[in-house]
Amino acid sequence: MAKKKKAEEHENLERWLVSYADFMTLLFATFVVLYALSQINVNEFKKVEESLKKAFSIQSILDGGSGVMSSGNSVLDTSAADSMIDSLLMEYISPRYEQESYEKIKKEIEDLAKSGEMNGVSATIDERGLVITISDKNILFKSGSAELSDQAKKMLEIIGKLIVQKFAMHSIRVEGHTDSVPVSGRYPSNWELSSARASSIVRYLIDRFKILPDLMSAVGYADTRPVDTGKDAESLAKNRRVEIVVQKNQYKNLDHYQNTYIKMGKTEQQRRRNEQIKIIKEIENKEIESLGEDIKNTSEMSADKDSKYESTSSEFLNESKRIEELAGPR
Repeated sequence: MAKKKKAEEHENLERWLVSYADFMTLLFATFVVLYALSQINVNEFKKVEESLKKAFSIQSILDGGSGVMSSGNSVLDTSAADSMIDSLLMEYISPRYEQESYEKIKKEIEDLAKSGEMNGVSATIDERGLVITISDKNILFKSGSAELSDQAKKMLEIIGKLIVQKFAMHSIRVEGHTDSVPVSGRYPSNWELSSARASSIVRYLIDRFKILPDLMSAVGYADTRPVDTGKDAESLAKNRRVEIVVQKNQYKNLDHYQNTYIKMGKTEQQRRRNEQIKIIKEIENKEIESLGEDIKNTSEMSADKDSKYESTSSEFLNESKRIEELAGPR
């Protein structure tokens, strides 16, 4: 009896998948590192490096273990998860979040300015970041004074709410500008006056919105940076202004203000953020109540008109009845 021919072994045509999977994993890691280098400080990269080591020390996906892609957290999450709450992490590492937030705030300010609620306020985005300009036509301060008016506080409450809703750890610089008319009274020159006005706004924003003081700075430029070189009253009024600059994160310095936030525990970060959110909700509730008062006043006016109409209508019916009686058979 002839021997049975041994079946030929089937050639594994899918072995290339092993090399391909290794290649894709390394490519992914390369792009993560490049992104991290382009977006964060070199000091922060050390954390990313540590997280990469941890990620690649995990059992290989080819051996049936959980790989980089299948783990629950990303590399950046691993490096900063122990020091920052999620909302702060997004604000800290994402240029896209920063740009979109700038554009949203700018649009809201433009809409408020068009409606007449924020007259004299404008917003632009330049190389410094988001610049909110408040023209001081005796709205923010009285002549020669650095004390905020009630109208100024209402305006700053709206502006502060818009900023704090989006940013908790961006540097904010307040710049004071005056006209070229020499000052008299309490301040010896426009330098002291412009600095004092910027400081008043910084102090208000810190007290009202619990902004970390490390993030704030006040600068006085006096009349050295005019937007209009004219000497007429209108030109001088344009130069009297305050600019609130929410600076781009590319200017961050980890050894200074943002490091204060990062060194905090998550509980303290969350507590501070919750305080800010509470303040924002209080302002929004006040706005709703104010809107309710407007509706109530409108309703009262409408009711008053209706009552007048009813009174007129009643007089009209009585007069009609009297005429009918006169015209009827006697």
